[in-house]
Amino acid sequence: LSKYVSRSLWPKTAKEFKLGLRVDAYDQRNHWFPGSVIEIINETAGDVTNGEKNDDAAPNIKVRVHFDNFSSKWDEVHSIDSFNNGRVCPLYSHASPRSKPTEFVVHHRSIDRASKKYHLFGQSFYLQCHNEWSTARAGAHVLAQASRFLESSRFLSAENGKSTASNSKIADRERQESQKVIASIVEELIKHDKNYIESAIASREDGKNKENQTTFDAAAMSAVLSHNLSKVLPLLPFDVRVTTADSPLGTNKEETPFPFSLVRTIGNYMNARHSLVLHWRERPESVTNFKLSKKHVADVPRQLLYVPPFVVAHKQSHDMLNKSVKSDGTPKIVKRHPSSAHGGMHIGVCLTEFCKEQQLDATDCWRCPVCKVNREGKQSMTLWNLPDLLTFHLKRFNASSRWREKITTKVDFPLTGLNMRQWCDPESPLCEENDNESFIYDLVGVVNHYGGMTGGHYVATCKATPCTSDGSEEIAYSFNGAGINELDTIEEGSTTSGWRLNRSKDKDISSNAAAKAASKSSEPLWLQFDDDLVEPLPPRNVVSETAYVLFYRRRRMHPANIAKYSSLD
Repeated sequence: LSKYVSRSLWPKTAKEFKLGLRVDAYDQRNHWFPGSVIEIINETAGDVTNGEKNDDAAPNIKVRVHFDNFSSKWDEVHSIDSFNNGRVCPLYSHASPRSKPTEFVVHHRSIDRASKKYHLFGQSFYLQCHNEWSTARAGAHVLAQASRFLESSRFLSAENGKSTASNSKIADRERQESQKVIASIVEELIKHDKNYIESAIASREDGKNKENQTTFDAAAMSAVLSHNLSKVLPLLPFDVRVTTADSPLGTNKEETPFPFSLVRTIGNYMNARHSLVLHWRERPESVTNFKLSKKHVADVPRQLLYVPPFVVAHKQSHDMLNKSVKSDGTPKIVKRHPSSAHGGMHIGVCLTEFCKEQQLDATDCWRCPVCKVNREGKQSMTLWNLPDLLTFHLKRFNASSRWREKITTKVDFPLTGLNMRQWCDPESPLCEENDNESFIYDLVGVVNHYGGMTGGHYVATCKATPCTSDGSEEIAYSFNGAGINELDTIEEGSTTSGWRLNRSKDKDISSNAAAKAASKSSEPLWLQFDDDLVEPLPPRNVVSETAYVLFYRRRRMHPANIAKYSSLD
């Protein structure tokens, strides 16, 4: 549909340029990328005749093209000659459409009355939009999802924690009115977006019939939509704003209102460096709409209409957690799994679930090698041998015929002292040894996944160990996971390029200061690797719900592997 609209609005002369036209264009390195016409530039040719400027010269009309998933510094300006000589072509004539939708995170934010500063709260969520949706159509999707946070009343009084009749009535009425406003805005956005596409397609059909030809004016249609929205958007209990992903609090001063536009696609406007913020406003003024006494009005506190939505827990994870809780709600004492220091489900629960005995049903039965008959049986898996380097791959993605989701259950795993004896087969040669050192593992690295089912970002966390002057890592076979880091600190006044390429001097100084503080700590030094950024990480932050792959090293490694991993002078 977007390809058809692009060809329907394709200009033959400069006067036929349309705002929002989707094109394929050459960039500065002569590569094809999809983009949008975001500005029409009218320049006077400025012809000079007999030393005097000719004011009647024809205007030189050009367009500014913004490429999808690029910043504005890469924008290109083209004239009608670029359209005629093939440097600008209809959409997807040369470039390929992105297979993944546009995905971004939406935060909830408000202002703290005491400190007068912004703060994040509530449940952030991810949204996916088709790349060719207009920002008006994508805005309707954003508002529809935001209405989930206005579903029911859970307003509590600050005095006794119980809902009072007057406060509950006020909050419920405002939420209902806000949902009606959102419904009317969504309907308005969808109607104008549909009208825009139908008009663009009709302009091509009308162009074939010269008698009934009509004028397609995208700017006028956008102006009508903006005028209508200006009356209803202030009625919402929040503002929709666009900010950078690394600064949802708006500290970098790059925050702008979300454009509900017909001439800009969401794939062209948003990229991986952007996120949305729902800035919730306090609503004390609406209490005057109710017939309350002055005493009741004074008792009504300033409040946000935000309500946490109902969260559905992952069924398998929920069932596993219920097995460790008694009927009265108190936790069971499980001998083989230590208590979780970081919260969440201990990795021992996952290992026990992995190794437990399972009953095979009729569809997955076992064929007896003697009688050659399919029989129902039982199967179980235990560990027979343990490697020096042990890797755990957590199942973070669940897919079925109807639903796909990322499992965000937090798994707590120990940084040191993971004992694997209890999950080894009792008849294995390892269990014949009386020394537990062969079963003890220490964490050395974690791969974290940020994102959802359609895309994300990987960040690695690794433990640094002391090195000799020639850079060789010192790994003792009896390393117990404790001790003081002996990393060299950076001398005052020494020059360095920093831990990140092309970083400013101020950031280098802050990174060096953090490295010095970490190297002087008695805790093991953990480093976080995020692309070209390397920074020290407190050990308490290593365990998180984003952990995807865990790497453990045996505390007493085999002599053969010690020789293999060692460097010879």
